[in-house]
Amino acid sequence: MNKLFPSAFTLLGALLLGACTASVHIRALAPAAVPMPADLQRVATANRIIPESRRDKFFDVLEGAFTGEGIGVDRAGADECVNVVGQALANNSYRFEVKQAQLQLLGRSREFFLPPLEPRYVQGLCRRTQVDGLVVLEAFDSDMLLSHANGFRTVKDKEGHEQKIPTVHVEMVMKVVTGFRTYGAAQGFVLDQARQEDQLVFAGDGDSYPAALSRLPPPEECIRRVAQRAGDGYARRIAPSYINLSREFFTRAKKDAPMREAGQRAEAGDWAGAATLWQQSARHLNPKIAGRAFYNLAVASEVRGDLPGAIDWAKKAAFTCNSATARQYLRVLNDRMQAQAIVQEQLKSVPKAN
Repeated sequence: MNKLFPSAFTLLGALLLGACTASVHIRALAPAAVPMPADLQRVATANRIIPESRRDKFFDVLEGAFTGEGIGVDRAGADECVNVVGQALANNSYRFEVKQAQLQLLGRSREFFLPPLEPRYVQGLCRRTQVDGLVVLEAFDSDMLLSHANGFRTVKDKEGHEQKIPTVHVEMVMKVVTGFRTYGAAQGFVLDQARQEDQLVFAGDGDSYPAALSRLPPPEECIRRVAQRAGDGYARRIAPSYINLSREFFTRAKKDAPMREAGQRAEAGDWAGAATLWQQSARHLNPKIAGRAFYNLAVASEVRGDLPGAIDWAKKAAFTCNSATARQYLRVLNDRMQAQAIVQEQLKSVPKAN
C-alpha cells in the first residue's frame, strides 16, 4: 500500500501532459503493509548479526577481503540499517514509541536466517528494556557487481581539429539482502518476518578503467546507503509512514482571466484566494473552462486535507463537464480515502502526538 496508485498517477500525468499546468506536493500517511497488534506500543531495535563463533568471524573477514567490499563493512552496514529502522519508526508516524537503546545480540552463523529467538528470551529482553516488542535485524548480506562499457568522447585541439579519446563507463550495482523479525512481548512470538532485497546503482566515467573506478563511491559508503533504504523500507512495512504526493493543476484556460490569476495565486501558496477565483470560473458556460476550474477546486481541497470535498469537486468536473482527467483523478482520490481509512484503523489505539 505504500506505493500508492502508480497506474492511476501515470495515466493522470499523461492526460495533463501538454496542458498549462503547475504542480504542488502533498504529504500524506500511507498505511503499513502489515498491521501490528494494538498492545504493541513501545519497541526497541536490535542487531542480531554479530557472529557467535570464531569460525564465523573468520569467514566474515575472509568474505570482505575476497569480494573487495572491505573488512567489517557488512557489520557497519547492519548497524546503520538498524539505526535507520529506529529513526524511521520514530519519525515516519506516531504509531510507535521507540526506545533509543539498540540491542546487540549474538547469533549470526553461515545460515542466512536464524531460527527465531526463544519466547522466554524475548520476554526477558522486553522486561529489561521496558518495551512491548522488539524489531530485530537477523540477517544482512551485501553483494557487489561491477560492469563497464567502452566509448569515446570528442575534443578539439588548438587548431580546432576533432579527436576521439577512449572513455570507460563503470557501473557498480550494490545489493543488500536483509532479514527482519518483529517480536511481541506478550507471548514472545514472531509477529512479522520479512526478507528484503534492496539495491542502488552507482556510476563513474574516466579515460581509463582505473580512472572510472576512482570516481565511484567507496564500497562501504554504497553499502551504507543501500542499508538505509532497507531500514526505512522495513519501518514502512510495519508502521504507517508519510509519503510525498504530487498533484498538477491547471494554471490557465483560454479567454478566462480569473483562471490565470488563480493559477498565479496557487503557485504563490494562496490556495484560498485561488479557490475563490476558480469558483467564478466554474460558472463559465464553456464546459472545458468550468471543468478545469472544478478540477482545480478538487486539488485545492486535497491540499487542505479535505478529501470528501475534493471528491465532490472532482465528480462535478468528471460528470458535469465530462473531464477524462477528472475521472482519473477521482479514482486516485477514492483510493486515498480507502488508504486513509486503513491508516485511521491502524492508529486508533495510539494517542496522537501533541
